[in-house]
Amino acid sequence: MAEPGFITPRINSGSVTIRLAPQIDFATKVGILNEGARLELDAPGADWHTARVYVAASVAEVVDGRVKPQSSWQSINIRSKPQIDPATDVGDLAQNQRLELIETSGEWFIARVYLSALFTDIVNPIEPVRPDGSIGVPHNSPLTLAELQALSLTPAQRRTAPAGAAQPAVTAARIWNKYGGVLEPLAGKIGIEPGVAVAVVAVESGGNGFAADGRLIIRFENHLFWFNWGAANAETYRRFFRFNAEVTWRGHQYRTDPGGAWLDVHANQACEWAAFSHARTLDDRAAKRSISMGLVQILGSNHRAIGYDTVDAMFDAFSADERFQLLGFFNFVKNDQRQIKALQANDFTAFARIYNGPGQPQFYGDLIKGVFDGYKTLQTV
Repeated sequence: MAEPGFITPRINSGSVTIRLAPQIDFATKVGILNEGARLELDAPGADWHTARVYVAASVAEVVDGRVKPQSSWQSINIRSKPQIDPATDVGDLAQNQRLELIETSGEWFIARVYLSALFTDIVNPIEPVRPDGSIGVPHNSPLTLAELQALSLTPAQRRTAPAGAAQPAVTAARIWNKYGGVLEPLAGKIGIEPGVAVAVVAVESGGNGFAADGRLIIRFENHLFWFNWGAANAETYRRFFRFNAEVTWRGHQYRTDPGGAWLDVHANQACEWAAFSHARTLDDRAAKRSISMGLVQILGSNHRAIGYDTVDAMFDAFSADERFQLLGFFNFVKNDQRQIKALQANDFTAFARIYNGPGQPQFYGDLIKGVFDGYKTLQTV
């Protein structure tokens, strides 16, 4: 059976309200779907589309075919997926509100919500690239493909920060519980402490490799696309892209119609992907070389430093799974003896001076050390 489509806010809409009934009223509001996020399509409509949301059965009950919070809860979370994670939280169902039950699936109730058709689009499911024979680990990888695929992202043993712990310890626990299953064996292979791997990923990443819509998190750099393709095709480039020539990392805008309004590339992931997708129609490989991608945002132009012969191979691997993103990052670090030696010595300022540049090495080094120290206080659950 084909996977259903999805409902997502239109580009530049910002967000759309999630409602329990097809009626614009304060009492019908149960959540917000931000631009770039998506919900599973239940049914399309002329004025209202319906979507499927998930409510944990452990905190909810069904009365007369409708989902409501159990009496001991003032409100409960509504989620985009059957997964308890801050990224899946799209709203709250109050004690006096009810959602139409669609079906029960294991420990979850699947309920119906309404979104205005005026501010949303229906999109086809995004087919993720799956690790197969066409996707491999980079050259000089510390793990083989079979070893990587055998690993779970999440660790066998979760850890928590002590009561009243400062934010670095909380951050360390979050990164460990999300990626520790890969970080621990990777750290062992390259000769650093697991806590060092956790701290570096915590500071140098955005915390997610994929957006809520399932696509790889990217940042499209207009000035790099100019360098990689635009300078040789200036007239065409300037129809669709522009940036501040004095401060090249500012003023990044795009449009897909030469007569259309200019839009900010870095407004959200939907705009990043719209700019990137249009650039790919002009030169696919140059576009890929002009994005930073994944959990740790490594530029496509660094594909050889990671160990991939082509930017296409890097893009396909990073699009497949966060495990490839983590492996790519630590292979990138391992392949620079200065970086790996700094981490092996727990010299985080020296590492930051190489990885982040000479601007603020002490600042980034202190951030990494803070999370590393926080990691050492974590308690097993």
